[in-house]
Amino acid sequence: MIHSGKIFSETHPNNYRDWIVGNFVDDPKFRNDNFEFKFQQESKGLIREPKSVMNVDTTTLAILIDGHLRMNFGEKDIYLKDRGEYIWWKPDVPHLFEYLEDSLVITLRWK
Repeated sequence: MIHSGKIFSETHPNNYRDWIVGNFVDDPKFRNDNFEFKFQQESKGLIREPKSVMNVDTTTLAILIDGHLRMNFGEKDIYLKDRGEYIWWKPDVPHLFEYLEDSLVITLRWK
């Protein structure tokens, strides 16, 4: 089977806060119990506050595609400013995103 489309369009709306693949996605083509994928494009100045940990067994990888951002893990700030820079963390822990420029980040999570 082959399927094509455009994410965050009428045929593939943004129903899951920029997450495309995951166990919470209704579309069976994009539902997966062990892997999650996020395509997050945000504007300069946005600060996304830390959220509660949903799964302590999750490994997360965030990769900067374009832009500049700061991630804060409590006492530690990490800056991503060059394409391909990444941050990897396990287990899932609360973290803050601050978009210092218009940015595109892809995030992968797996168990």
